[in-house]
Amino acid sequence: MPDYKKTKIACYLGFITQAIAANFAPLLFLTFHNTYQISLGRIALIPTCFFFTQLLVDLFCAKFVDRIGYRICVVASEICAATGLIGLAVLPDLLPSPFGGILISVILYAIGSGLIEVLCSPIIEACPFENKEATMSLLHSFYCWGSVGTILISTLFFLLFGTEHWKWLAVLWALIPAVNIYNFATCPIEYLVEDGNGMRIGKLFQKPLFWLFVCLMVCSGASELAMAQWASTYAEAALGLSKAVGDLTGPCLFAVMMGISRIIFGKYGEKLDLTPTEFEILLYLCRHLNQVVTSEELFENVWKEKYLENNNTVFVHVCRIREKMHENTRKPKFVKTVWGVGYKLEE
Repeated sequence: MPDYKKTKIACYLGFITQAIAANFAPLLFLTFHNTYQISLGRIALIPTCFFFTQLLVDLFCAKFVDRIGYRICVVASEICAATGLIGLAVLPDLLPSPFGGILISVILYAIGSGLIEVLCSPIIEACPFENKEATMSLLHSFYCWGSVGTILISTLFFLLFGTEHWKWLAVLWALIPAVNIYNFATCPIEYLVEDGNGMRIGKLFQKPLFWLFVCLMVCSGASELAMAQWASTYAEAALGLSKAVGDLTGPCLFAVMMGISRIIFGKYGEKLDLTPTEFEILLYLCRHLNQVVTSEELFENVWKEKYLENNNTVFVHVCRIREKMHENTRKPKFVKTVWGVGYKLEE
């Protein structure tokens, strides 16, 4: 039987690699500013480049991942991450423009980070683990704890050896994705869908729900990166705190809070096992939050058919949704009945 434990370890290390890519360079923004005389305005392009490179990889890798294969792509992600981290230590002094060297390195490991984000979850999802929800929750918490580890170890390194030796630390961090290349190259990897059964990217782009999730991803990702990548610099430059205190009270504390929230969700959160129709009903009610939606409107927008009087189809599906949400049918808290009219989803 394949050793899927090795797959799990490789994916955990993949998320730690992503945490290193997202959190290491921001700890050095003021060092870049002072060492290479790069203005803070130009340094602001570093997290911007990282974010948009990762976002583009997230959006468009679906077009080629299934054709190339999960294994080749995920191994390539670790190669890009390791190369980018080593490049961060080498390229600023090799190239005529230190800022150009930093940007090239950031783009390289951002490509790796984006591929890891897209691939590790479906790789774990496809493995036949018994408690898959707990495994997935733990997987995503590894990004948070990887961030905490990156910040704590980097801060300790800077305290012991000084920030002027940051290039050695960049090379040391590159060892994690370098080792994980072997893990992903040898571990068993399954596929969520058989060849030819996946949704084409053109069809995916036609779905409004896809673009809603893209907007959510952009907003949440931008907020997270803005906090994680600028908290340390703000604490040092604006508040006058020492680098160690700034790193620990800024990005480190932020990562700890993220990790705790994901553990709480993994332990106490519950997945709603909705059918496609139930999901469409709930989504339509979400779009009209705190508004009364008639049964006729719900039926015609979800089933795409003409509504007939005395049709209890909507009522039956709403009852099932309430059951799955553990709602009190007499006094529902969220999906409420407006007698003689329809339904309303309340916050």
